[in-house]
Amino acid sequence: MKKVMLFTLLMLIITAQTLPAQGLLSLFGSSGNKKGIHVKFLEGDEDSKDEILLVTIKGVIQETDGEGGMPFKAEKDLFETLKKDLEVARKRGAVKAILLEINSPGGEVTASDIVYQQIKKIQRDTKKPVVALIGTMGASGAYYVACAAKKIMAHPTSIIGSIGVLMQALNLEEVAKKIGFKAVTLKSDMTPMKDVLSPFKELTEQEREMLMKIINSIYDRFVDIVSESRNLSREEVIKIADGGIYTSARAKEIGLIDEIGYREDAMAEVCKLAGIESAALVKRVTKKGISEILSEMSEMSSGVPALRSELRKLFLQGGTPVMMFK
Repeated sequence: MKKVMLFTLLMLIITAQTLPAQGLLSLFGSSGNKKGIHVKFLEGDEDSKDEILLVTIKGVIQETDGEGGMPFKAEKDLFETLKKDLEVARKRGAVKAILLEINSPGGEVTASDIVYQQIKKIQRDTKKPVVALIGTMGASGAYYVACAAKKIMAHPTSIIGSIGVLMQALNLEEVAKKIGFKAVTLKSDMTPMKDVLSPFKELTEQEREMLMKIINSIYDRFVDIVSESRNLSREEVIKIADGGIYTSARAKEIGLIDEIGYREDAMAEVCKLAGIESAALVKRVTKKGISEILSEMSEMSSGVPALRSELRKLFLQGGTPVMMFK
């Protein structure tokens, strides 16, 4: 019996990896479009009629492309997850505020900015305050996101800051020469900078000047956001926005955070901002049918094809300028 069950599970995994999601839905049926809002109690006052919604930002802040990643890796789309979480805050009357827990080294510039804007928007639309609580790390793009909150708190051992913009690319020109590899690049005479940051050539002064203008422009935006959020002058922000990182104690001294504490302290602060005495901390939960589970399984990849896909993506994107808050 165990062998039969194991064989059946193995066949389901193989089917999930070889058939598209819609094919799986047709095999097992759809779970339907009627999806209610479900939350799970975590801690706090379980008897309270008021709720605080927990929203988490973890890991590198970036937009996933929906393709298979490294072996046995299944990625969740940050924007989609955040959208669903914020819909709970928007539609559930019992939710009076949001506790945003952050543990991230930063990430892509645009992805960080989108998350920042979504947190700002939910507060404008619902008048429900957000308190950010930084965990192990809230650096660069993660701190950018935290600036959307009404208050920023951090654990005593958090690492905070790294305000700045980074752009990196590989230069394999010398390595290519040694192994006899030669890249052939064709571009119009009208577009001399089309291959900017190509891994097979040095950066020209004109290219460097162009990229620095972009980086400095994004840096100015970061400074403006910190200045507005933390009620600091641009001059004050620029003094501390040198890419350096700070302990919680130092971050509080220079005005990057409001308080140092733990989740219960953040809960007390968010209840205060929401004008309530106590609340239950809850998080969104998803009730999944077999079709949804198998649909997610179909997005997993394993073995050599996934590794080959990852290497191909790395090679193709090697010369593409990507700005990071990291």
